[in-house]
Amino acid sequence: MNGPPTVDVWDAIEADASAFKNLTTEGGGELSDLIQIASDIRKQLSKAEEAIKSLKESRDRYLYDLIPAKMAEMGMDKVEVDGNKVSLRTFVGGTMPKDPIARENALAHLREIGAGDFIQNVLSVSFGVTQDNSAKALQADLEDKGFDPEAKTWVHPMVLKKLIRERVEANQEIDLDIFNAHVGTIAKIEGA
Repeated sequence: MNGPPTVDVWDAIEADASAFKNLTTEGGGELSDLIQIASDIRKQLSKAEEAIKSLKESRDRYLYDLIPAKMAEMGMDKVEVDGNKVSLRTFVGGTMPKDPIARENALAHLREIGAGDFIQNVLSVSFGVTQDNSAKALQADLEDKGFDPEAKTWVHPMVLKKLIRERVEANQEIDLDIFNAHVGTIAKIEGA
């Protein structure tokens, strides 16, 4: 085995850990303790993530609102004390609209204002699993016509996992190292 699986164990913990408290079979008490600890860690992690999010929001309030407002009020755009500098600068954020109509309007606007050169185009064609030769032929034809097609040849991650699992279960040949594959056991904890 080359390391732990990439499955998020915390997603597997869906049950109320206290429901396992009364396990009485051999090792059941230890299993109950392990489940409770895993559940407690998941809760602590969730709280820590919320605390980090809150700290980032506080930091951003100071950096984007409070300090710039105070410096503007004082008529400053830069201050230096003992080699420590604080300066104001413009920041910009923006995203293309997700709504298809709004996206087309945004692209039309860029073209209208002479910024069409910043628009990128990707033209892609999907080929089925039995069309590998057709894909290669089209790529060669486009290259012959002076285009530089970007080709992506891949196996969908879920399909790859299924293929590896089926071949391992059937004792058929597959090089696990090539795919950085991990075969192991994971506990999935579900509620009643």
